[in-house]
Amino acid sequence: MQHLLAQARRTIRAWTAGDLRHDALTTPLKYAPAPCGRLIAPVNGAMLEAVDCALAIPDEHSPSLDMAVSLAEFEPLGAAESNSDRWKIYHGVPPFPRWALIDIDMARFQGAILDGSALQHSNPLAAVEPRVCGSLNRGDERVLPAAIERCLGVQVESPRAVGLDPLGLDIRTRFDVLRINFPTPLPDPATAEAAVLSWIGGA
Repeated sequence: MQHLLAQARRTIRAWTAGDLRHDALTTPLKYAPAPCGRLIAPVNGAMLEAVDCALAIPDEHSPSLDMAVSLAEFEPLGAAESNSDRWKIYHGVPPFPRWALIDIDMARFQGAILDGSALQHSNPLAAVEPRVCGSLNRGDERVLPAAIERCLGVQVESPRAVGLDPLGLDIRTRFDVLRINFPTPLPDPATAEAAVLSWIGGA
């Protein structure tokens, strides 16, 4: 079960978009990871008022994951504004006027039922994330494109590092958010910065 949980966590973090089924409707939804382990998304009234919500992660490059979720609306004011700002760093202009934090209640993955709380872990690298992303974005402009081509086999222009957690690095490009997974998890903030800069720079 621990192996399945680890795979499911990687799948959630490998994507920043899915399909939200809210009652009888289905709406494409872009999300961003919150430092607390929940997901952040702009939403509309129909989503917030729905009795049943489920978020399906695509299966183009990874096993499909179907999650029963709960949406908690928040106002992007004060400390909570950092959540909406985080989503905008990932995706740009929000398509809906309201905001929600998304809790995972339960998930179906590879034929198993997983506890949602076991899939939501706070990010131990949250304190160093802005500094590491900033260092990558201010450094040699050839480093991130080279790392993306080496790890993902695609060529992009002007990528920007936008998110970091122990499992990998999120990079925003002109049309999408790409994910570079680390070969081994990096849970220690004290050593993560040097490890990430060295590994990405090694491309």
